[in-house]
Order: sequence, then C-alpha cells, then structure tokens
Amino acid sequence: MSDLRRAQQLLTYQIRAREIVGRPDLMAVDAQNMPFRDGVFDKIVCTEVLEHIPDDAAGIRELVRVLKPGGLIAISVPNFWPEIVFWTISWGYWHSPGGHIRFYRPGEMEAALTESGLDIYAQRLRHTIQTVYWFFRCAFGINNDSFVVTKNLQKLMQWQYRHRLRLLEYIEAFVNPVLGKDLVFYARKPL
Repeated sequence: MSDLRRAQQLLTYQIRAREIVGRPDLMAVDAQNMPFRDGVFDKIVCTEVLEHIPDDAAGIRELVRVLKPGGLIAISVPNFWPEIVFWTISWGYWHSPGGHIRFYRPGEMEAALTESGLDIYAQRLRHTIQTVYWFFRCAFGINNDSFVVTKNLQKLMQWQYRHRLRLLEYIEAFVNPVLGKDLVFYARKPL
C-alpha cells in the first residue's frame, strides 16, 4: 500500500472519529516544481522534506511562491549535531535509498529562509526521543529491527504520539534544547 493511500485512510478515520475537521486533500507533487498558483496557501507545514530533495533551494523558492503574502510557514530539518553523529557511526544511515542526502550546518537553513524573503519569528529544537532512537539504530544496525532497545523505543514513541503523556512531554521539552533531532523554523511571508 502506498504512503499516500495509508495517509488517506488515516485522515478518513480521523474525520469519522471527529479528531479533525474539514476536508483535506492529499496529493504527491514535486517539491521543487509545485503545480499550484502563486500565493494560494495561507499556511504551510514542510516537515522532513528539504534534506531529501536534490535542489533544496528550489524547494524553498516553491514554498515561498505558493504561500500568500502574510501567510505562515513551519519548516523542519534535521538538527546538525545529531545528524553528523548518525552519519559518522552508520554508513547505512546516510546511504539508505530515500534517506537524507544532506544535513544543514548551524545557521545554514536560517540564512536560506531569510534570503528567500521569509521573516523567521521563532525556532526551536524538537523530538529528543527520536535522537535517542536513531542513535541506537545507527549504533546497533540500521536494519536491525530485532534489537530490543530500538524495538521498545519505537513502541514508546508510537504510544507517546497517540497518548501524549504530559510527564514525557515535559521531560522531552526540557531536554530538546540539547538533544532535539529536528530544528523547526516558524516564519511569515511579508505582505
């Protein structure tokens, strides 16, 4: 089953369960050449995309192009230091088909977004538990799905994303500035 079909099934379930409102549409498009008019979106979330595409600058230009003036955008990319650790300890991590083809040094993404005309108003680090998970995955075999630590960390992450235990959220928020796997930028397109 394709990822798009799986996502559509999840959205259908969430609509029926009244977990979300509205009528979302899903489509697969080339992030470097989107089939949308200029300034068509009020809000955009671009998470874990730019590190995968051949021309990330073209991807950023397209995001800015399709965002309305005054529109809001959230963009996340992997944080530099966990990513460089993963690339160092695991050949398989950075040679996986469909995996990350680049990482961003401190300040690089911020500069790229600012140069594209976006006004960044906040940034933060997120997903410490994923840093721990991927460290163990890289250290003990990227394809070793039977390693007890990574199996249990994956179960914990899935459980936490569904249930959002406040204590775990507080712990992760406290540690995110040091161990956050993802760097998230919040920006606005000027009027």
